[in-house]
Amino acid sequence: MRKTMERHKAVPMLAPTLLALVPALVLVAATGCTGQAALSDAEKLARVEEMVEEVERRFPEVEAVTVEEVGRLLETGSVVLVDARAPREREVSWIPGSITADEFEENPDRYADRTVVAYCTIGHRSSEYAKRQNEQGRRVLNLRGSLLSWTHAGAPLVGPDGPTNRLHVYGETWNLAPARYETIW
Repeated sequence: MRKTMERHKAVPMLAPTLLALVPALVLVAATGCTGQAALSDAEKLARVEEMVEEVERRFPEVEAVTVEEVGRLLETGSVVLVDARAPREREVSWIPGSITADEFEENPDRYADRTVVAYCTIGHRSSEYAKRQNEQGRRVLNLRGSLLSWTHAGAPLVGPDGPTNRLHVYGETWNLAPARYETIW
């Protein structure tokens, strides 16, 4: 009985502390739960660029090409795009005409006369992939900013049913596609 009374005495002392925390909790609830989706497209693109710069610091030996450069290569037919993502991601959407890493590795000589460019969500996994391929004597470049840069540039994606605005972004951290895209992770 005495312990119960001591607990009840402590409750009034906790009330001011809890009331002081309410504004902070409201702020967290209002901003923390919305995450990346609350950002404008310009803010998302700025975050993408920050992440890309980090990828480039981690993989200085991997040559990267921009979406614009890949666009020019696509016009001439002199590029093959290799999707370095997991199958569950690729099932949602992919860059038109791209192949999987497995397809590339089955017969890399088939693409010897073309520029090979790997991509993923932001460029980290595709940089890892390019690095491994380069170590095996194959020249593979990384698409700078990968699918996030691709979508911010307004380039198309396709899915199982044709053109799509759905994109698997790997995880909430990378939920930085433009607002017109439905993101999944």
